[in-house]
Amino acid sequence: MTIKLITIDVDGTLVNSKSELTQHTIDILKKAIDRGVKIVIASGRPTAGTKNFFQALGIDNLENQYAINYNGAIVANTKGDVITEDTLTFDDYKKIAKLADELNIPYQIETADYIITPFAKIPKYTVFEANLVNMPVWHLPIENTPTDSDIAKVMFIDEPEKIEKTLPLIPATFKQEFNVMKSAPVFIEFIKKTVSKGLALQQLAEKLKIDISQTMAIGDQGNDLSMLEKAGVSVAMGNAIPELKQIADFVTKTNDEDGVAYAIEKFILNDN
Repeated sequence: MTIKLITIDVDGTLVNSKSELTQHTIDILKKAIDRGVKIVIASGRPTAGTKNFFQALGIDNLENQYAINYNGAIVANTKGDVITEDTLTFDDYKKIAKLADELNIPYQIETADYIITPFAKIPKYTVFEANLVNMPVWHLPIENTPTDSDIAKVMFIDEPEKIEKTLPLIPATFKQEFNVMKSAPVFIEFIKKTVSKGLALQQLAEKLKIDISQTMAIGDQGNDLSMLEKAGVSVAMGNAIPELKQIADFVTKTNDEDGVAYAIEKFILNDN
């Protein structure tokens, strides 16, 4: 089996529960890169929230290395040149915000450069996300938000218990119009219906003339489901949600046990 491209989720997958990329995982990924394998970070995070991983792996600022951000809304090389971009409209934002108000749950939007919150008292999970992805936060009520903003995603943000209760309350019409997914215990994300990590993987493979059977995807959450379904080899983390484990070709170790490194050693470095 020859794997030429691997898409890897970040939170709960590439990094451990302390949000650390371990040296062991770096070393294994670099060995795969040395063999010519494309390592593609595929994250709900913006580019600013993944750049440090490119740097750690020695693939930063290159025209022939790639990243999938905002769950596929933006695909670019690590130099920053955008290959594909598919964002929400301002009317989409207003519609989703109205639903959030009805469900009494905080929300925010993210563009390529910043997070926007309509709340004067910034919610704690907006602060959490900003620190996690190295993004500035702007406080802008909806009526003051530029209508031409490139909105990569709208996020519901709250305690895990509230997120779990809210997810089944989202009307089917919204799930038909948008891709709606829980990307972390404290986040529900809305992106364009035409956007997913799986579609981004397919588009990137086609651009690089790599057969989809020669790709691997590794993830742990609902926003990783599409790329595991699409990839030639699908890997769920040991800490993944049950839905991913059910469809995966292989369940690796947890993110606190260098599960990404374990899977790459099994399928790439030990593949004869």
